[in-house]
Amino acid sequence: MKDLLIKVPERAHKGLLDRETVVASISRDLRPWCTLIEDIVSYGSNLIPRCFDSSDRGLKDAVVLAILLRQVVAMLDSVHLLLSQGACYVAQLPTRALFESSVYIDWILLSDPEKKSLYYYVHNLRRKRLWARRVQVGSAESKKFMDAINKSGIQVGEEVARQAQEQLTEIERLLSTSTFAAVSAEFDRFLNRRKYDPAWYVPLGPPNLRKLSEDVGKLTQYIIFYSTSSQAMHASSYEGHISIGKGEITFQPIRSLEGFGTVLNFSVAEALATYRRVLQEYRREELPAFSRKYLEKWQRDFLNVPHIKVKVDPIRI
Repeated sequence: MKDLLIKVPERAHKGLLDRETVVASISRDLRPWCTLIEDIVSYGSNLIPRCFDSSDRGLKDAVVLAILLRQVVAMLDSVHLLLSQGACYVAQLPTRALFESSVYIDWILLSDPEKKSLYYYVHNLRRKRLWARRVQVGSAESKKFMDAINKSGIQVGEEVARQAQEQLTEIERLLSTSTFAAVSAEFDRFLNRRKYDPAWYVPLGPPNLRKLSEDVGKLTQYIIFYSTSSQAMHASSYEGHISIGKGEITFQPIRSLEGFGTVLNFSVAEALATYRRVLQEYRREELPAFSRKYLEKWQRDFLNVPHIKVKVDPIRI
C-alpha cells in the first residue's frame, strides 16, 4: 500500500503564491526594516522581566506585564515573522491584537489599576469555569455543548471530566472569597440581560473597545487601522483578495509586499508607545536611555519605511 501513496509535494500556483520571489525581494530590499522589528521585539522581551523585578509583583503587575505586555511583544514577534516572509496582508491580524493589548495597558494604568486588573482576572476565572462546567454531566452548561461535541465525533474522556471537576472546584473556591465574590456578582448581573459574560471591562463602564481607545487617546488609531483590519480578521471585505474591473477579476497574490510599510509603521509605533508607558509606570529612570536608544538606533529606519505599491496582472483561473 505504501507504493500507492502520492509522495510528490504540491507545487504552488505561481500567480497566487510565489514564495521564493517575494522572500528574495524582502531579503534584498527590506532587510533593515525586518531587523528593526526584530530588535524592538528583543528589547521588549527584556523589558518584561526587568519591569516585573521592579514591581510589587501583585495582581496588577501580573496582568499588565506578564500577560498584556507579553502579548504586545508576542504579537510584534508574529508581525516580524509574517512580514519577513511576505505575508503582509495576514500581518494585519497580530497587529490588530497588539493594538488591543496596548489599549488595555493604557486604560488599566490610567486610573484604578488594581481594580481593573481584578475585573480582568475574575473575568478569566469565570470563562475557565464555564468550560469546566461544560464537561460536567448534568450541568446546565453541559447538554448543548456535549450534543455539539458528540455530533462532531469528538469524545470527552473520563480523565478530561475529572480534571475539569478539580479545576471547577478550585475556581468556585476562589470566586467565593471576599476578594473576588463582589466582582463576580457584578458579572452575574449582566447575565440577567444576556447569554454570556460581557468583555472584562464592560462592568466598569466602557461598552466596547472603541470607547476604551477614546479614553486613552487612541480613537484615531482605532478608526484608521483597527476597524479596517477587522475586515481582514472577519473576511468581511473582498479587498485584499480580488479587484474587480471591466469584464475581469484580478486575484491578489497570497504573499506580496503590498502593505509592508503600513503594518510595520502601525505595529512598531504602538509597541514603542506601550514600552514607554510601561517604563513610566515601573522604571521611570530608564526613560532617558529609552529615548536615546530610539534616536540613535531605531528612528532613522522607522521614519523611512518604504511604502510599496505592487502592480498585479489579471489572473485568469
